[in-house]
Amino acid sequence: MVRTSRSKPASGAKRTAPPLRLSERQALAIARALSDPRRFGILREVAAASDSLPCCALQAAASVSAATISHHIKGLEAAGLIKVSRDGKFAMLTYRQATFDAYVDYMAASLNPLESGSRRNT
Repeated sequence: MVRTSRSKPASGAKRTAPPLRLSERQALAIARALSDPRRFGILREVAAASDSLPCCALQAAASVSAATISHHIKGLEAAGLIKVSRDGKFAMLTYRQATFDAYVDYMAASLNPLESGSRRNT
């Protein structure tokens, strides 16, 4: 049986979300979040985790206070790079790959005049 665009996906098939598109404001918020070396390191640790990472694991690995970790997590969450969910009293951190991929796509299109359709003055 051939699937048409109107047919429902087979049971068990995952639907893929359309690619995320960022506004300039969102891209700048991500750039600001990634410009801090400590935030970038936190994002790297969360992204390397095979599943959600408990916030306390970051504090154990870093030599900074819980308040500092919390401050940086809020910045990454506000930029959309991580998702923070609660599991009882624990905060669980999940890397948002789609947001980072959209940021990379946005930057590539913005910095490549052929892709963005604009010309730079040189």
